[in-house]
Amino acid sequence: MRLVLERLLMALLLPLAMLGLAHRPGLLQLDAYIHDRLLILASHRASPDILIIAIDEHSLRELGRWPWSRETHARLLERLAPAAPRAVLLDLFLTEPSADPREDARLAQAMGLLPVYLPLLHASPLAFSSHDWPGFLPPLPDFAARARGVGHAGLAPDSDGVARTLYLREGYPDHLQPYVGALMAQRVPPPVTDPDATPLDWLRQSPLRLLFAGPRGSYRTVPYASVLRGEVPAELLRDKLLLVGATAPGLGDQTLTPNAGIRGVLPGVEVHANAIDNLMHGRNVSVSPPLWHAAWTVVPLWIALWLLVRRGRHALPIAVGLASACLLISGVAMLACHHWLPPAAPMLGLAILYLLWSWRRLESQFIYLRKRAQVLDALPGGTFEVVPARVPAPADPAEHPKQALDRAIARLRRMQQLMDKAMQAMPVAMLICDEDGGIGSGNAAAFRLLGGGAMPSHDDERTPVALRGMRLPELIAPLAVPPANGAPARTDAAHWTDRLHGEYTTPDARVFRLEAAAFSGDAPEDRGWVVMLPELTAEREAQRQRDEWRQFLSHDLRSPQVTILSILSMHAAADAGMRAAIGREAERTLAMAEGFMDFALAESDDYRFADTHIGAVLLDARDQVWHYAQSHGVRVDARIDDAAGDTLLHADGALLTRAIVNLLNNAIRHSPSGGSVELRLDLEPGAAATDAARVRISVGDQGSGMTPEQLDALLHAPRGRRAPSTPEPAAGGTKETGTRRMGLGFSVVRAVVQKHHGTLGAQSTPGAGTTVWLLLPLPATH
Repeated sequence: MRLVLERLLMALLLPLAMLGLAHRPGLLQLDAYIHDRLLILASHRASPDILIIAIDEHSLRELGRWPWSRETHARLLERLAPAAPRAVLLDLFLTEPSADPREDARLAQAMGLLPVYLPLLHASPLAFSSHDWPGFLPPLPDFAARARGVGHAGLAPDSDGVARTLYLREGYPDHLQPYVGALMAQRVPPPVTDPDATPLDWLRQSPLRLLFAGPRGSYRTVPYASVLRGEVPAELLRDKLLLVGATAPGLGDQTLTPNAGIRGVLPGVEVHANAIDNLMHGRNVSVSPPLWHAAWTVVPLWIALWLLVRRGRHALPIAVGLASACLLISGVAMLACHHWLPPAAPMLGLAILYLLWSWRRLESQFIYLRKRAQVLDALPGGTFEVVPARVPAPADPAEHPKQALDRAIARLRRMQQLMDKAMQAMPVAMLICDEDGGIGSGNAAAFRLLGGGAMPSHDDERTPVALRGMRLPELIAPLAVPPANGAPARTDAAHWTDRLHGEYTTPDARVFRLEAAAFSGDAPEDRGWVVMLPELTAEREAQRQRDEWRQFLSHDLRSPQVTILSILSMHAAADAGMRAAIGREAERTLAMAEGFMDFALAESDDYRFADTHIGAVLLDARDQVWHYAQSHGVRVDARIDDAAGDTLLHADGALLTRAIVNLLNNAIRHSPSGGSVELRLDLEPGAAATDAARVRISVGDQGSGMTPEQLDALLHAPRGRRAPSTPEPAAGGTKETGTRRMGLGFSVVRAVVQKHHGTLGAQSTPGAGTTVWLLLPLPATH
């Protein structure tokens, strides 16, 4: 709200101030200076129809000291009459009679030979005379009667004394006299009635703002004496506007004009030549009416303020550009249209607006920085930060924000150093990467892991720079370990972090994986990634040793049992009971070793998933238990749905086959002799329209069955726990005791189903048998 109020005050008060200053002496002088420079550039070619008969130094030397007799002027007019000029201006004030009346008579008579115009001499505006020219001293009556026209010849200098304007009508309200040059050029404007003027008000109407043809001597000039002696050809004088006046220094009126600062003053007769030339060709420097002049001053300020609100960071180019535009427009208007637009007020307003805007912008930034420095300085110390003791507050209030900012910067520097040292001391490799995977920094552990075998210390100065600028995806791509299941690495991922899953091995046999987390600031370019490279070398070494131990058990635990069975078969004559007991225990030990190996494999991560025909898996499992079923007198019936038989399942075929074999062996073991075990495969649709289909593999027997408590214990009890006792099987059934043990075989089934994201279920009725089923999702669910 405060910001809006400040801008409104700028938009209202600053234009009003500039409208008032536009008429003060300082800006008026600056506008006058610019105006005069533009007038020089806008100079025009002098009209060839105007000829000046100059009372110059040459004529003064020949004809004697000034003033000359009126007989001399009469002889000049008599010499000009045969040439038939268009008009003659005698720029002489003939207000007093001469000593010899005959000279006045002869001059009056000569005026009748050609059109002669005479000027009026200005008197005090308060002197109200009784003749027809109040406020002026007119020529003698004989001269006024013979003249073609009589008019004023006064200029109106500005406040700096420079003549830029004359008025085509001037005088009292009922006696406005035309400008004598307007009479000669026949461009006399009609008088304008001013209802508010009193009879004693001096009025000036129809201003003519002069455009000068150039410096002194711009108009063609002939000496007075040369014309008097007949040395000037009549063709040069014919049909010309002749202006007779003084040009010699110190003689006649000398007028300060806009080009006087460079080329000096102009004689009055040359000023009249310029004025008559402008009137003949319609030249005049026009000015805007007050309302348009006010708009010219105010509108640039409003435009600048609007641009500053939208593009405040470019305040200086906006102010300089608009000020230059004002000056350029003023120059183009003068040179092309002869229209004067004073540029000083809008240019000064733009400068003041820029200063105000910059001051308020800097002030607001200073206030913001002061508040943020105080907030930053007031933050409580972090866990590892040691906050220094407070120093006494300075006596000058202006020093408070400086002190707070210095303390905050010192705290940030200490925290940065602490974080850098902590990052370098971390045992886990860590990198800071940009959005494209470029490495910005890293710690010593990352350098040791990826630095090609170099082993810098934690304080090595090369560590932050060694990996900087390299792209992490390209750096670790050659170190990638192919997946165990043979699946290709992802190359269609949108971001580089999605393509870097898996494990990597360095040339010195160190194993690591990649974990990335994004972080970002307020700006999009501040987004980055923290990449951790935890090392798995010790874990993979333990896994290798576990695999060797498993292979050792598989070989060294089975070998003695196989040897015992071989020896028993070689001594068939031995005691049959003892041989049967030894053989049974050897087989149980061998089965226990195989079950242990199956369980260890099922619990490991060594699965090799691939697209597998589920029907082939079931048939393979049935073939593996055929001999065991024959020995127990049990028939295995495989019922495979036609639609499900050719279904492809993303699975580890060997382990899935082993799990089904375990279920079949368990069902055969608990089925009576002469009974049957049903192996069934069906395709089960999803529960909802959006759910994917599943395959259902079920194994059912005709054994003694289980109670609900026993069934629940079978499905949910921890591994290795025995299930409650069940009734003894029927005659001819299994030769084991009547207890159903939750052994390693069922634990293998549970582990394999879990790894395949499936579901394990069962249904049992005491005395009627048990059915166990597996529900495995099709690939669409992955």
